[in-house]
Amino acid sequence: MLGRPRRTLLFNELQIHEYYDAYATPTPKYMILCFPDVGLVSSIACRHIVMEKKLGLVGEIDSPTLLPPVSVIHESSPISPVQLYMPEDRSFLMVLSEIPLLPSSVYPFIDAISNYADELGVEYLLAVTGLAVPNRLELERPQVFVASSREEVYASVKKENIEALREGFMVGPYALLLKEGRRKGFSTVVFLVESFLDIPDPEAAALGIAALSRFAGIQVDTTKLLEEAELIKIRTRDLMMQTRKAMMDMQKQMERQMPLMYM
Repeated sequence: MLGRPRRTLLFNELQIHEYYDAYATPTPKYMILCFPDVGLVSSIACRHIVMEKKLGLVGEIDSPTLLPPVSVIHESSPISPVQLYMPEDRSFLMVLSEIPLLPSSVYPFIDAISNYADELGVEYLLAVTGLAVPNRLELERPQVFVASSREEVYASVKKENIEALREGFMVGPYALLLKEGRRKGFSTVVFLVESFLDIPDPEAAALGIAALSRFAGIQVDTTKLLEEAELIKIRTRDLMMQTRKAMMDMQKQMERQMPLMYM
């Protein structure tokens, strides 16, 4: 059971509680961010990585203003729904949220996380997310795209049949992640997998994991994920309902601010 944190940092309105030595070596090269969104692709992918790699819980993020008064129970410990995980080799740090971010919390949340990554010396900010397509049922193998703050990333993933997202309109935490990464000098990489909009999509999540694994050298077996796909869809229905509402609220706000070229 977790005890008192070794250190608590305050970024904007977010409290980051560390249960690990943030300045031990090696410094994590990658930070992977996981928030419930389109098709729950990010949530399903990251939870599978946590379980498959047996990642250790090394921290949690809380806020009296940006997060609801919620605790989740893992291994008999009550913790925040936003957690930090890390493998023993410290190759990456994962930020995993078990609840969708409210539209009003997205800006301060991403700003705080990117500032924290900067303090740790992280080089890459990574994410996997869904790209809703109307013909998802007809796709035997959904396409994976990539958006990045660095042009050289596009060349490095092209040999993996991952296409650059050259034109588009993104909404939510990963849209801000790309902008903040560019401004703060990170190599920010977001893999987008064609998926259902509001149906949990484990198959798309498995493709996202494969893309992330090849890029960052994180070996993750997705066999169990695909075998339990139908069960995962049932288990994540409630989270998908909460996420759908958050996405609708965010979309309503963004429709009033949509860039002219996408109207």
